[in-house]
Amino acid sequence: MDKQKLTDLGEFYATQRISRGYTQDHVATKGLSKSQISNFENGKHMLSASSLLLAIRGINMSANEFFYALNNYHASTIQVLTARLIKIQESEDVVGARRLLLKTPKSSHDALQNVMIKSVIKEMTGQNLVTLREVNLVGNYLTSIDEWTEFELAIFGFCIEILDVGDVYWLAKEMLERTVFYSELVLNQHIIRRISLHVFAYMIVHDELAYAHYFSHQLKILMHERWLTDWLRYQFLKNLLAFKLTSAPQLVDDMAASIDCLMMLDAKQLAKKLIKLLSATTDYAYKET
Repeated sequence: MDKQKLTDLGEFYATQRISRGYTQDHVATKGLSKSQISNFENGKHMLSASSLLLAIRGINMSANEFFYALNNYHASTIQVLTARLIKIQESEDVVGARRLLLKTPKSSHDALQNVMIKSVIKEMTGQNLVTLREVNLVGNYLTSIDEWTEFELAIFGFCIEILDVGDVYWLAKEMLERTVFYSELVLNQHIIRRISLHVFAYMIVHDELAYAHYFSHQLKILMHERWLTDWLRYQFLKNLLAFKLTSAPQLVDDMAASIDCLMMLDAKQLAKKLIKLLSATTDYAYKET
């Protein structure tokens, strides 16, 4: 890092610390001395990654919040793309998705973003624009990265439907085993939970019931009733898995009740997806109450 950038980062940190009412003594801790903080703020020395995280935590900010503020509260490229794709999914805007495709990707990252967009198009229309080469690109890229960041999680989350069962199981298992890392350093539990729910549904649809049971158990650890829409989706999927095993009629009523609740919460796009799963697995014709 050049001298000017180091000075700017140190000054920015000092501004954040002072505005929150913390002194350098307040922030200093084991592994981070007051003199290190002072030298960093004065642009004399850069902190190591672990020391910088300690400094950021010392002023009650997360790493995401700190660097988001450093970037003048502008979302990253992947955050912007993710938000657009979610909005496109919710509105089923196929034309909008196609407009996002890059005709000539200039890098592997551009190519990976194109695969994410094509995966969304496939989910909405059933049309598969993803080539075998692109599928291999996603698999090879994700397996080559030991510590996923927001970019890798976004790729996996959007590309689940184009990967085979074995790859989805292995990659999701690896993701869940690193949940602590993601929640503390990169993302929050919300994104991990949503991807895990997607994988749970994927395994049920593909009749990989042993894998589905594994993810049901993992989600039991992650879930809480305060995340109401996710909780209702989880309850629906658990009942769907149980129905595949027992065909118990009461489970159909329970699934319909979960959909009713989502409708009342105005989570109609999610409810619509669950209705499709319900009708594909049972003879029940859901009617909105």
